[in-house]
Amino acid sequence: MREAHPSRRAVLASAAALALTGCVGSTDEPAPRPDPDLRLRDQVAAEIDDLVRAYAAATHAYPGLTDRLAPLAAEHQAHATALRGPQPTGSPSAGASGSATPAEPEVPGSSSATVTWLAGLERRAARRRARQTATAGPDLARLLASVGACESVHAALLGGPA
Repeated sequence: MREAHPSRRAVLASAAALALTGCVGSTDEPAPRPDPDLRLRDQVAAEIDDLVRAYAAATHAYPGLTDRLAPLAAEHQAHATALRGPQPTGSPSAGASGSATPAEPEVPGSSSATVTWLAGLERRAARRRARQTATAGPDLARLLASVGACESVHAALLGGPA
């Protein structure tokens, strides 16, 4: 017994109808728009990475400062993660841009000078965040304002007694 196949005309008509209704290769969702703040997010995350490296250099040079500085460095790492978003498991570090790892910052000659140096870095970072907030979109501006407030608190904490 011979199977009935649709005619060539019926197949072409069906394909045309599908194409006209947008059912072929189309979705109801619009394509995601690129994040206009992506460059600023990357820039701020890199600046925060620099702060994390400064804290690491300070605790390497003066292990006695670790208890005081580690919580502040951990907050900066959380900020960088928030700016970059979640990274896929097994992916290279988001801070790795394919270039050489930046050199460890040079730490001042005493632990008290190092704490003063870190406080200055925090104050300058907080001022940058205020300027960056003015150019960011609403969601990023809120995040940058929070990061800047945290940096101001770090500067105050570091400026106080040890």
